[in-house]
Amino acid sequence: MKKRIITISVSLMLVATIGVVLANNKAKIDKAAKPQKHNPVIPVKVYEAKEDSFNTSFTINGTTIPAKEVKIASEVQGKLVGLYIHNGDMISTGQVIAILDASVYTVQLSSIEASIAKAKLDLARYTKLIEMGGATPMQAESAQLQINSYVAEKKQVLEQISHMQIRAPFSGKVENVPVELGSFVTYGTVLGQLIDNSSLKINVYLSEQEAFKVKKDQEVIINSVVLTEPKKGKITMISDKADASGKFLAEITFDNKKGEKLKAGILADVLFSTDAVETGLSIPASALLAGTKDAKVYVVNGGKAEIRSIKTGIVTSTKVEVLEGLKTGDQVIISGQLNLENGTSISINK
Repeated sequence: MKKRIITISVSLMLVATIGVVLANNKAKIDKAAKPQKHNPVIPVKVYEAKEDSFNTSFTINGTTIPAKEVKIASEVQGKLVGLYIHNGDMISTGQVIAILDASVYTVQLSSIEASIAKAKLDLARYTKLIEMGGATPMQAESAQLQINSYVAEKKQVLEQISHMQIRAPFSGKVENVPVELGSFVTYGTVLGQLIDNSSLKINVYLSEQEAFKVKKDQEVIINSVVLTEPKKGKITMISDKADASGKFLAEITFDNKKGEKLKAGILADVLFSTDAVETGLSIPASALLAGTKDAKVYVVNGGKAEIRSIKTGIVTSTKVEVLEGLKTGDQVIISGQLNLENGTSISINK
């Protein structure tokens, strides 16, 4: 009996020992499975902000548009009895491009002219009768008023007849003709689109700083991937009021008759040249985390990366003028930003 009790005790001790070992192993496994928080030190390259000179010339891109473009529309209603334009036709100023049936107005005009002739005879008769005492001056005045009314009516009909011949408002190329001969058109029906590409425009939007560096009639240089050599243009308008985004509209016009001809709708670069050179706080363009509108950079602060907002001035392909947010000597991070967040520990690579 005593031997049996000893055996049971030994077995219980063995089970307890195994349980403790398993519990310790589980704790180690759980600890290993838990993600460990690391605070790695990210190597970066930095640049000390310093004063530098900036050429104030700048380039903005835009899309070419025709200097003249209009949809030719009918001003009266009627049947289209003559159509003299097709897609791609080159037409001249004043050229007749369509004729509407004017027979109704022609009949009306004949009737009015007959009424005018009769009213003139009545006036002549009343004038003679007045001399003989057979009519009153009031009757002659009434006849004259009738003549004046018919003449005014005739003028209106002639104006309507003139609208039955539709003419080109300027020289250019015809596109998008949607009507056919014999169609019935009403007021405002579009007969085609007329485009004059002899000169083109480019509308660009200038920042506040850029708008005050240029002036109306200033010469600019226009370039495009489809041109073998640049074209010269000039600033024909600068808006006096900024739009909702704080930009000022500038209109560029250039002659498209000589040399290589551009088409409307082509992307082009406009170079605004200035002789002025400005000095300002400079950092590399590679320091910017995004665009220049809400510009941000990482600066070194106590061995950590700190995000800082800045206000930019002149921006070139290699450097950026900083107007606010940095001072001379501040270290901005120019390489390694993708691995950073605000407060990340860093080491500076020399």
